[in-house]
This record gives sequence, structure tokens and C-alpha cells, in this order.
Amino acid sequence: MGVIQRIVDARWLEPQGGFAQGVILIQDGRLRLRPGVQDRAGSGDIGAQGMLVLPGLVDPHVHLREPGQARKEGLKNGGLAALAGGVTTLLDMPNNNPPTSTAARLEAKRGLFRRKSPVNWGLFLQATPRHQDPNVAASIAPGTSALKIYMARSSAHPAVNDPRVLRGLLRAWPRVAIHAEDDSAFKAGPFDQRQVRHHVHRPRASIQLALHKIEAALRALPPNERPRVVILHAATIQEVRWLARMKAEGFDLWGETCPHYLVFTEQDQERLGGLLKVNPPIRGPQDREALRRALADGTIDFLATDHAPHAPTEKAQLADPPSGIAAIEWLWPLLLGFQEQGWLGWEQLTRVGCAAASRCYHLPGRGGIRDGAAADLVLVRRVEKPLPTRIHTRAAARPYPALSWRVQSTIVNGLLAYHDGHATGARGAQEIYAP
Repeated sequence: MGVIQRIVDARWLEPQGGFAQGVILIQDGRLRLRPGVQDRAGSGDIGAQGMLVLPGLVDPHVHLREPGQARKEGLKNGGLAALAGGVTTLLDMPNNNPPTSTAARLEAKRGLFRRKSPVNWGLFLQATPRHQDPNVAASIAPGTSALKIYMARSSAHPAVNDPRVLRGLLRAWPRVAIHAEDDSAFKAGPFDQRQVRHHVHRPRASIQLALHKIEAALRALPPNERPRVVILHAATIQEVRWLARMKAEGFDLWGETCPHYLVFTEQDQERLGGLLKVNPPIRGPQDREALRRALADGTIDFLATDHAPHAPTEKAQLADPPSGIAAIEWLWPLLLGFQEQGWLGWEQLTRVGCAAASRCYHLPGRGGIRDGAAADLVLVRRVEKPLPTRIHTRAAARPYPALSWRVQSTIVNGLLAYHDGHATGARGAQEIYAP
């Protein structure tokens, strides 16, 4: 089955958190909702009895490792993992090998996605000092999701944490996403992970210093020259408080956090070792609870996986495993689990899963199930037993506890792209961005 014409016996999640039942029509890749209508499935239709129909998720922070390290994941395999997690749009980070830091490298990466990606995509550009030039920014920014600033080194390029360079980048670019750990505050290394804990090597002070520099740079600019700034993978109570204060003052700030900060603590990382080693590090129980409250009340706007797979042999290294957690494959089941735990409501799932990220990065039609929206949909069912052991990501490990929900089908732009554990080969994905 390729093009989907209708979903019958549908029970779908509305953006306000309620549920409607009826038929969902798909016409030219767009949704037409018919609540209260009953009909039988015919050719080109999907019957959704016993399932929930949910919006396709936007994962605005992933590392699919291609070009340069496709052996760790790659666009095709990473796209399959995304479909299995109910993700229909992803934004890929630029710390490739070589880094996606020039117009030529951006276009080459775009070509790879056009040929291989089964899900919609957008691309980031990695910041270097040369990107302070307004002419460079004007020529590249319209084709990117945002400029990505790494205040801790994450590729062949050095970290960007000089206050003057930071201010110049914020002045030149309309939308900036920041890894807010200042590596000038890291403890001297290298460290044997068996003896020195990861969160000690990258202390909380590095985040506080990064936020201080970001705030100083923003305040140094006239209000009409300040960009939209996204604080990526918030991991601490300090980031929550800073976001709340800066938002209250009217800054165009957005916050993102990740499932691993909402599930685990630093004690889990110490117990499980490399499996949960990630940058920024997982912190304490008080941070986890603050992040949960902030995601629920909107201080943190949306959830992203920071999907960062490594080969199993790499993560099994005892002395110094690489940082990164593979998570995109379980995103909708995780969100539904948070709802069942009671700290995230139905009305918040659309916001944190797709609507807020779509507003932040200007992704038209990806804000939830409504008339005229893009036909990016996910059908899920509750399962009595834990999910199958089959794992799509090349990381070959699921760090999360048993999950009670399973993605049955994923529809991308009106095409059935994934069904019952397998990609269908349908190719309706496209690049999505709006300056």
C-alpha cells in the first residue's frame, strides 16, 4: 500500500487534548477530518479500530551520522528508526565528519537526504567565527533550520565560547540553537570513566557559565537585533530557572529537553555506564523533577531525542565510551508512557511532540491533527507485553524500561512509510523549512 486515501474507524488526538472519532480523509497530502462519520475500509484505506491516531512527531535534534560515520547509523537506517518511533520530521545536527559548516557541505548533505531519507527533514549549519559575517549569514540562513553553536567542542571545529564571537553570531543570524556547556569550565582530563564520573568531568558550572555568556551577548544587542535562541537538551534546574526568567523578560527564547533527562538520574548513569553516557551529562533527581515540571508547564517548549547512536562495541568500552544515546525509535511510546505516569497530560502531548518545535523552526503544517495539516500521522496500539526485542538503530540497545505502546503504522505526507515493524519503501519525504 502506498498512497492512503482514508483512515476509517479512527480515534484521533486533537491539539487541545480531546479525542474525536470518525474518518480521516487524505487529499493531496493534506488532512480532511470527518468526525462522527462511519464507514468501512476499502482499497487505499486503513482501518484503525483499537488504535489511536496521533500526529507525526517532529524530532528537532538528531545525529544520523551521515556523511562521515554512516557505519554508526546513516540516513536510511536512522530514518527507519525514526518511523518506528512515530517521527515523521527530523532536524539533523551538523557535527559530521567533516562538519556541515559551509554552503557546499550543506548542499552535499541535502543531496544525501533527498536520495535516502524516508522522513521529512531540515538541516543545521555548524557555527564558526566566519559566520559572523552578515553576508555569509544572508546567503545560507534561508536554507537552514538554524545556526548551531557548540560551546563545547563536538567536531573538528573548536568550541565557540568567546563572548565577542558569540555576540557577532547572535547579531548575524535570525535563529540560533546552542549547546550550552562552556568547555572552558570542564575539569582537566582525559579521564578513565571507571574512576571519574562523567558529570564531574563536565560540571554544572560549565552550563551556568554558558548561560551567563549567552545572556550577556543578548543584552549587548538592541532588541531588534536579537535572534530567536533555542537552548538545546536542557539537563539542569539552573537552565529551567534561567529560561523562566529570560522568557518573563520578553526574550525570544525556546527550551528543549530529552527523554533521558526525564527518565534517568546520574546514579543510573553510574550503574549502567556507557549506555547512558551523554552530553550534557544526566544529573540528579531534583533536576529530573524540575525538567518534568518545566516541560509540563511550558517553560521548556518541546522534547527532542538528541538521537546519537554509536556502535555497540564503542559504547561497551570501559575506560572512555563515546557520549550519545539512541532514542528516536521509542519517542511516541515514551511520550505515551509519560502521559500514563500522570505528569504530562493529553493536551500537552501535541505541544511537546510537534507543535512547539514546528512554531520554533517554522515547519508549516506540522502542528497537530487538524483540517488542512500535512498528512503526517502515526497509528499506535497498547500492548500487554513489552516491545519486541528487534531494534532498528545500529546502536542495537534500548536504554529505556519496558514500554507499553507500539507504533503500528507511520504515514508521511499521505504515504504509508512504515507498517508492522517494516519500512514500506514509500518515498514522500521532503525538506521542510521556512525562513
